[in-house]
Amino acid sequence: MNKIWRLGFLLCAFLSCKPGQDKVDSITENGVSVVLNHLKPYSPRGELSTLMLQKILSIDTENDSTAAKGVTDIYSFDVDSTGSIYVIVPPKGTGNLIFKLSPEGELLSSFGRMGQGPNEMEYPQSLQITPKDEVWVIESPKNKFHVFNTDGIPVTEKSLSTGFESIVPLKNGAFLIGRLLTKDMSSKYFPFVISLFDSTFQSIKELDRFEYVPNKNIAESLPEKIVNGIDYVFLAQVGRDRIFIGNSGRGYEILVNDLEGELIRKIRKDYSPVPVSEDYKKKYLKMYEEFMPDYAEKIYFPEHWHPYRSFFCDDEGRLFVMTYEPGENPGESMFDIFNKEGIFISRKSLNILCRELGMILARVQGDHLYCVQEKDSGFKELIVYKMIWK
Repeated sequence: MNKIWRLGFLLCAFLSCKPGQDKVDSITENGVSVVLNHLKPYSPRGELSTLMLQKILSIDTENDSTAAKGVTDIYSFDVDSTGSIYVIVPPKGTGNLIFKLSPEGELLSSFGRMGQGPNEMEYPQSLQITPKDEVWVIESPKNKFHVFNTDGIPVTEKSLSTGFESIVPLKNGAFLIGRLLTKDMSSKYFPFVISLFDSTFQSIKELDRFEYVPNKNIAESLPEKIVNGIDYVFLAQVGRDRIFIGNSGRGYEILVNDLEGELIRKIRKDYSPVPVSEDYKKKYLKMYEEFMPDYAEKIYFPEHWHPYRSFFCDDEGRLFVMTYEPGENPGESMFDIFNKEGIFISRKSLNILCRELGMILARVQGDHLYCVQEKDSGFKELIVYKMIWK
């Protein structure tokens, strides 16, 4: 009888620990669900959580044949619904800035000339393909954007009366716009806001704001240090029918809104802080000490990096969050992966280039991951992987 009892106890213990039986911690704040994730991933029942990558294409700007096509660098890129790849190169001299490549990497066309004339651009900040397969190029220094069709034919160009740093067209006709509010030029800090605008670029609602972008114009004249040497993280990404917003002022928390701007979920996660290295501090200060010594004196460094550096999402609603933790191989970083319910399900070491202020060069189209890597030589390489979930 005792043997039967012990066997039953062990069976119950086994079943309670079996993968897929994790109870997800959550709370409710002001009517909004908050998913509480910890250091260890959950194991939801039936969830495919192991990501395998199979490399299928490389576009290497160090390769002579790639450079001969005109793709000598990669500043920004995106992918249309057919799998064609659009690359924008940094503006240098004259000529076209946008190159359209086939899914196999062959050059199809180029368009978008450097210049000041109609449908020409001087300061392209980013390139994106809209849900309507239009090619948008943002020139935030000129409060202007350009729209082309996928054949490179200009559709429109428009200057906005309101300043902006980013514009994302949504499939419901609205726009997600990031703006730096610089009305008071004597202020120590400027607010950065992310808002929804309607199809006529009238403001609908503010979704979030970061209050402490330093006013670098007056930093040298202030007695205190106001310039954070690790910048800040404040970004929004749109995936499927959701808007994800990250704000380093709130730690490891990501807001999830629908396309009408309603907050439907918050994702939080415990994390292991990563110290800001002395080597990084020296290299960062060196950029300013020789030419702007007074400005360099206004730079300070926190003890640790922010909880995360950037993120991107896929067509299934998964979120891939780039942390500051080093990955398994040189050049790689650890990514936390969340499912469409905001549950932390896995980690993956990935080599993906992230530029200033969280501009990550990664896109997911169907079951393909497109990402830019920086080689030891300094040249950039766009890699296409097939994503396999197990």
